[in-house]
Amino acid sequence: MIRWCSYCQAFMGEKPPFDEPTFTHTMCSRCDRRLEQGEALDASTVPLRALMNRVLASARAGDETACADIVARARELGLRPDSVLVGLLQPALYQAGLDWQGGRMSVAAEHRLTSWCERAFNLLVTGSHPTPPIDLLILQTSGNEHTVGPRFAAASLASQGISVEVVVPALPLSEIKDLVRELRPRVIGFSCALPESVRVATDLVEQLRAEPDPVFHCRYLLSGFAFRMPGADCAAMVSPGIEIALTLDPGMFARPDASAA
Repeated sequence: MIRWCSYCQAFMGEKPPFDEPTFTHTMCSRCDRRLEQGEALDASTVPLRALMNRVLASARAGDETACADIVARARELGLRPDSVLVGLLQPALYQAGLDWQGGRMSVAAEHRLTSWCERAFNLLVTGSHPTPPIDLLILQTSGNEHTVGPRFAAASLASQGISVEVVVPALPLSEIKDLVRELRPRVIGFSCALPESVRVATDLVEQLRAEPDPVFHCRYLLSGFAFRMPGADCAAMVSPGIEIALTLDPGMFARPDASAA
């Protein structure tokens, strides 16, 4: 479920059940402090729900002409880019995945929705490349054509101070090794859209961990739609020592010096 603050409309992350892209409203710590200080707060969830419905309808229709208006409306509501990406667009993609898996959405319709999200993403996010060493490197496996989700995750984390680089589509193993030596990530993550991706990613991690160079002796993380698929026990495919994340929270990538401060 998607958690939003009823008052300032800030995206607050997710909570179980993770396979339900629906809204639940609560109060963020900032608004809680404002309330304690006697400030009057007006809860208004109607505009957010209306925007989410518009996102879903426009994305399903592949109406890319509506993207600019929707992004402008999100800004009028005071939504941060990462809130729009992870709190609105990512649930739309996730719902599309469920519909495709259940035979309720054609491949063509799924492609239209993905293209729509790409357009909205480009209106929201300006790309930049962090300086090595970085906190997180996000990669994909061969055969995984779903590139929007990991880009959403990277943009959201970057907006919250995490130095992250995302490389899509998939790279051959030799180029992954070169990239790891160049960027020196503290965590290497693989985006897994389907169960097959989990098997491939696990095999890649094993090969990377076998490298003698200490730069490869870092944390490894698998995440993505595959671990949320109803009935798919993808966690059982993952080797010991490889982390699994249903959601990517900035706290997962806190630097040791930052935690000690």
